[in-house]
Amino acid sequence: MARATSVLFVLPLLATLLATASAQDYTPQAPSPLPDSQNPPPTPPPESVYIPPPTSPPPPVASSPPPPSPPPPAASSPPPPSPPPPAASSPPPPSPPPPASSPPPPSPPPPASSPPPPSPPPPVSSPPPPPPSPPPPPPASNWTPVANVNDPTIQQVAQFAVRIYALSTKELKMQLLSVVSGETQPYDGGYNYRLVITVTGGKKTQYDAFVWGILGTMSWKLWSFTPHVI
Repeated sequence: MARATSVLFVLPLLATLLATASAQDYTPQAPSPLPDSQNPPPTPPPESVYIPPPTSPPPPVASSPPPPSPPPPAASSPPPPSPPPPAASSPPPPSPPPPASSPPPPSPPPPASSPPPPSPPPPVSSPPPPPPSPPPPPPASNWTPVANVNDPTIQQVAQFAVRIYALSTKELKMQLLSVVSGETQPYDGGYNYRLVITVTGGKKTQYDAFVWGILGTMSWKLWSFTPHVI
């Protein structure tokens, strides 16, 4: 129906256009130059110009809906979770304790060394002790009592007897105190002396000393030195 309406509308318009075109294409005849000239051949009728009917405008295309706007950018999603930290490497197993070494046995205590014996005092300037002497000679009948026990010779003989005995018995504190009595006897170029003496620092206080010697020489001997018996 719409197409027939369009044709009816176009036909009058087309006729008008054809008339207008024919009027525009018409050219008036030029005057003849001479009367006796022959009439020119008639002008051929103008060729009708065919103008194709205008096509009906295409129906307006229904406006397609605008393309959907792109969705708004999604809210920035949180960054993906970081990968879990690598599993902590388990600590190496504890090394086995070193074998307990048994403590070394205690060293035995050093042997208790007995203190060295005290060194003897330096020897006095006297003759060395005599070697073991033979038993004293039998008493003779020519013994003479000592008149003065404080005589220097008698005191020296008694001092010699005490010193020799103290050194031989380690009774180093023994000292002569006095001469109580004595007697002498000539013998072997010298004299025998039998003295009763008193001492300090000894086991006893009185001793009988029997000495032989030659005055003015180093030849002296201690025959015996025994506790005095009353």
